[in-house]
Amino acid sequence: MDKQKVLVVDDHRTVAMLMEAVLKLRGFQVLYAESGAAGLELAQSEMPTLIFLDIMMPGMDGFKVCELLKQNPATKNIPVVFLSARGESVAIDRGKEVGGEGFIKKPFKTLEILGVLNRFIKSQ
Repeated sequence: MDKQKVLVVDDHRTVAMLMEAVLKLRGFQVLYAESGAAGLELAQSEMPTLIFLDIMMPGMDGFKVCELLKQNPATKNIPVVFLSARGESVAIDRGKEVGGEGFIKKPFKTLEILGVLNRFIKSQ
């Protein structure tokens, strides 16, 4: 059976590398995009099982990316979990408004990532 795909959209490569290490150890194929626009393209072409999405990125921010993902019939059912250094309730509320299903504050803990995986991804 093919590995489930998880897309990480973050303009900081270090964050993506940490996420990749955690996810690959759990048997996931990790896709990476450095910008919102690249993340949208990858989501549409690869149809990941889950998307981890940074909020603050140059160009298109994560809120806009999530909004566009949820407007597209092909990608609207992919769970989006925001990753952000912004942990205030305004950011969390805005994430929910645009269709995000979760929020993890950076720096994240491995257990938080595992909790999201358990919540959104069914065992194969």
